[in-house]
Amino acid sequence: MTDGTLLRAVRHNCWANAELIAFCGRLSPERLGWSAPGTYGSIHRILHHIVGAEHGYLFRLTGHRPPIEEERGGRAMTPDWTAPLDELAERARSNAERMEALLAGDFDPGRVTESPAGGGRLAAAGIVVAQFIHHGSDHRAHVGTILGANGVEPPRLDVWAYGASTGEVPNL
Repeated sequence: MTDGTLLRAVRHNCWANAELIAFCGRLSPERLGWSAPGTYGSIHRILHHIVGAEHGYLFRLTGHRPPIEEERGGRAMTPDWTAPLDELAERARSNAERMEALLAGDFDPGRVTESPAGGGRLAAAGIVVAQFIHHGSDHRAHVGTILGANGVEPPRLDVWAYGASTGEVPNL
């Protein structure tokens, strides 16, 4: 069983993704197309990238594609296509469930994994999970930058806000 601290970090990441996708679901298509220098691209493209990268990390850790692709013949997350926000929300929920199940099982953080793209890119499973968390945080900050640069207050996605949402940080 995985340490509760790691599980909280993963849960925060997944909660923050869900919150940001829900927030952005209330933006106009024009605003979803906003970008800013130094960020990954448009808001919509960044959200797609976060969720798609998590698919890749989970595939690397489990050897299984996401259920939306395996069970329903869903389209793979590719750079030439951007999933609609409702589908991104569904995929993000699935990523959260899959990561939680992985960590609740016989997770070995020292197990060496290889990148699905091959090329001999090896990393310990624990590093892949750390990247799962870091990558989301990094790119959610890009969305916050874009929103702020355009005068829109981004949602609070920090760990304190997550703790308040779970009742672990009272009176926030």
